[in-house]
Amino acid sequence: MMAIVPKEHAVDTDRYPADKASQWEKIPIENDQWTLSHNSLRCEINSMIQALRMFMDRIHDGSVPEWAANTIKEWWISHIAHITDHCKSEETIYKPMFTERFNWPAEIDELHDALDSVKEKVQTAIDKLNTEKSTVAAVRDALSDYEGTMLKHFQVEETTALPLMRAYFTPEEISVVQRKILEDAPENAMGALIYAMSPDGAKFRSDFMAVRGIPSFVWYLAFKGRLAAYKKDVVAKVEAIESGKEPAKKSGWF
Repeated sequence: MMAIVPKEHAVDTDRYPADKASQWEKIPIENDQWTLSHNSLRCEINSMIQALRMFMDRIHDGSVPEWAANTIKEWWISHIAHITDHCKSEETIYKPMFTERFNWPAEIDELHDALDSVKEKVQTAIDKLNTEKSTVAAVRDALSDYEGTMLKHFQVEETTALPLMRAYFTPEEISVVQRKILEDAPENAMGALIYAMSPDGAKFRSDFMAVRGIPSFVWYLAFKGRLAAYKKDVVAKVEAIESGKEPAKKSGWF
């Protein structure tokens, strides 16, 4: 894919010149919050696909434990909240803001529609999921198609809208918006971003917090608990499917 030429997408070159890219040196494009949010979704969906493949290899009699079917459904509910919020942010926050200065790539909207279509197919497979092995296979296959469309969608955004954003807006302008996106996101979205960078949170602290000047104590106030919650609510479900062992049930008050 050819590199995008920002000035060719200008709405008004005189008022909004595409001259801000050099101001982003401290935050490389692969460490942009938009990219990291994509990575969290890439990690989340691929981990379940791999877990389902391993799970399917262990099933020889054609039946699936009820707990496994329920675990997959619960994981999907969490993922849907995550991806829905992500797409909503792009549509209602990024796009209206960006189109004041540059022309939004049409292919992104086309792929959004395609993503919605394959997402509905996954939902249909989830709705039909039961203790028959064939229904788990249907979910796995639908998720694989969904992943393919998602990856293409992310690639287009990261090679068009993202570099355009960084050409037409300063880091200071975008940081306010991206902070608001994180603050308003579902609890597990923040945990997913941290986890995808490194499961222990170390890279988030060094490559995200430090670069953006976020004080270290904020890790304990705002981020550590979200990572722990994500591991408990989402990662544990993937690990249960991967291992074929039912997740531990809550007991008592805790």
